[in-house]
Amino acid sequence: MLDVMDVIITVLEAEKLQVVLDMFICVCAASHMFTPVVISPEAQRIFNEMGGALEREGNRLWEIILNTMKEVRTLMEEDDSLAIEISRGGGEVHNNTRFIMDCIVCMKNARTSMKSSALSDNTENLGVLIDGTIDYLKSLLFTKSESCSDQSLRYLFLLNNSYFVANVVSESSFIDELWDLQLELTPECNKYMDSYIDVSWGHVLSCIPKSGFPGPIQRWINTSSVAKFESAFHKTYQTQKLWKVPDPELRDALRMAITERVISGYRDYLEEHPELGKHVGCQSSSPEVLEGMLGELFEG
Repeated sequence: MLDVMDVIITVLEAEKLQVVLDMFICVCAASHMFTPVVISPEAQRIFNEMGGALEREGNRLWEIILNTMKEVRTLMEEDDSLAIEISRGGGEVHNNTRFIMDCIVCMKNARTSMKSSALSDNTENLGVLIDGTIDYLKSLLFTKSESCSDQSLRYLFLLNNSYFVANVVSESSFIDELWDLQLELTPECNKYMDSYIDVSWGHVLSCIPKSGFPGPIQRWINTSSVAKFESAFHKTYQTQKLWKVPDPELRDALRMAITERVISGYRDYLEEHPELGKHVGCQSSSPEVLEGMLGELFEG
């Protein structure tokens, strides 16, 4: 039996993580079956030998799983092309993120199967590995994104990838009561969204003055501010027009957040200064037109 298991282990070392996890589940489940029973000494000896062999092979499989994830981390850390790929992909979800999340989904599915078999120790070990891998991925994305020179694109990248991670974990955990993740934006996603809006659109809204001056000076400032606002808005729009937010729900949420921050502030300013109506009556600068332009962003 040990010879057969050695051959299986050798083959598995060259296979994908999913295959190793499937074998790990089977071996652990079989080992769990060899519990003490009242039988003859000879039969008990055979049971003990088989149970011990399965336990050892389960430990070896677990080491393969750990080493596989270590190799994955090494590959991710050695990939120095992230800054270039962030720009090329317009801030989209990175392939490395998708790959690691595929591994996490495999481990979560295995964990769910083992929970149903009451294999508590192995379930706990997988849970620790899953949590550690997710935390590692988030930290890696943040660190790697620091090499991106465009801070707006950097925070959009972090938002896309963080949302993807949270969504995948949530979708793969709907039957797992130990996970308490919601489909709504996580605090981390909200933080990256706020950072993106501050960096990308804060200077646009800052074109609108908050302090007042008397008479003609105020009218000149107001007119000039509208022109500056319009120019800054169109410049930002053109720069980010081809950037991408692949998830439609996140895309809508981001557009709405920009609208509430920028367009609402602009509209309030115009309502406070009705004399500016003739300057924004043109097609390119009314709040409605600008809001419509925001609805075209992030399609890629």
